[in-house]
Amino acid sequence: MAEHAMGVEVVTPEAALFRGPATLVVASTSEGDFSVMADHAELIGDVVPGVVRIEADGEDPVTILIHGGFVQVTTADGAAAGIVDGVGEGDRSTRVTILASIAEPAHEIDKPRAERAKAEAEARLADLRSSSSRTADDNGVGDALLDLAQAEADLARAELRLGTSAVLS
Repeated sequence: MAEHAMGVEVVTPEAALFRGPATLVVASTSEGDFSVMADHAELIGDVVPGVVRIEADGEDPVTILIHGGFVQVTTADGAAAGIVDGVGEGDRSTRVTILASIAEPAHEIDKPRAERAKAEAEARLADLRSSSSRTADDNGVGDALLDLAQAEADLARAELRLGTSAVLS
């Protein structure tokens, strides 16, 4: 077994975006940035929208754009078994699991598509904010607030993609 082994998984409902050994994971929570290395204390927390960087010896860092989610760090016997070659059920290791509803490899960001999504979201927001034709009944107000929240979320995702793309270019 590799001494002080750490295995990392980044998963969404659609796919596993990363699964393998690592020496360092860097991400952001609502309480600030954090780094995880082998033998890290166990934790469960949120991951706020931003880039997760995964480093492994001798490899280029992997950057994944996360649009929010959760992280769990487990350090125990066999924690990285099945992720890191040579780690068995009796070997002390660390496992980092990041669960995200939406995530994508940063190098796969489609900048023109993100620019179009941003323009569409901005147009929807402008229309929703200027619209006074909505009815004041409970269903109309609830629908309007839901539409507004969705447009704001779409805009935030597009801006995050564009910002990440600019930094990585």
